[in-house]
Amino acid sequence: MTEARGDTAPLALFLVRHGETEVNRRNCVQGMRVDPPLNERGRRQAACLAQRFAAVAVDWVVTSGARRAIETGAAIHGIHPGAPLSRFAALNELEFGDLEGTHVAAGYNELVEQWDGLHRGDLCAPGPLGESPADCARRALACLHHVVETAVAEGRRCVCVVVHSRVIQIVLAAMLDGTLDTMGAYKQKKAAVNVVDVWPGTGAAAGAQWPFRCTAREINSTAHMPSDVVSRVSSASSLAHQRGRDELIRFETDSSGALVLRQLSDSAGGASHAPAAHAR
Repeated sequence: MTEARGDTAPLALFLVRHGETEVNRRNCVQGMRVDPPLNERGRRQAACLAQRFAAVAVDWVVTSGARRAIETGAAIHGIHPGAPLSRFAALNELEFGDLEGTHVAAGYNELVEQWDGLHRGDLCAPGPLGESPADCARRALACLHHVVETAVAEGRRCVCVVVHSRVIQIVLAAMLDGTLDTMGAYKQKKAAVNVVDVWPGTGAAAGAQWPFRCTAREINSTAHMPSDVVSRVSSASSLAHQRGRDELIRFETDSSGALVLRQLSDSAGGASHAPAAHAR
């Protein structure tokens, strides 16, 4: 473990969710392999994030390897061009397996209830590629451990990490509570900001994965965005306003690498045909 600094000032770790994409707008699951760019609203959200950080002495911008996070991070980096810019695939969104690209009404909402309502953090998303929150926590926390130790060693004070909703929920629960059972308490809006002060040393979430003491200053803040820029859709809103055929769409990558929206037939894509999740 890195030794504490000679002073008591913590490292400010900003955990930022990327801006909106068309996949978000259609209330479909992105995950690790569905990798769209920001849409027009998402670009406006990224511009608002850049202004949010204009008065912050950001000295390192970190993103996942996903295009939506890279584009959002680039807007922030544009305000702080002297800060290093790094990408880590270990910070990519949780792998949602067979649910990637599907509408949230086609199995995602039920899976999230297992994770957040029944606290089944070891339950994998369906399909051979599907991860569990526990799987995601291992890689994401190991990467952020490296980021914190590197920042401390290099004397950095304000690190901005642009990643994904479920990743943020997982790491906040682990950092602040020492458990994944509280993931559901940290739901994230598009382009939301979370601020966590980190002290190298043993804290409430002590252990091999996260041995640093942390205190949250902001959680899921969207105060930097005017109301007309805030996203209007979420998985929660899909439950409140669900229509009978909502689940019969899927985003897929075609042979050219382009992301396309497919209309599914009742036999191929109804909610009753959603694949089953499994525990690892």
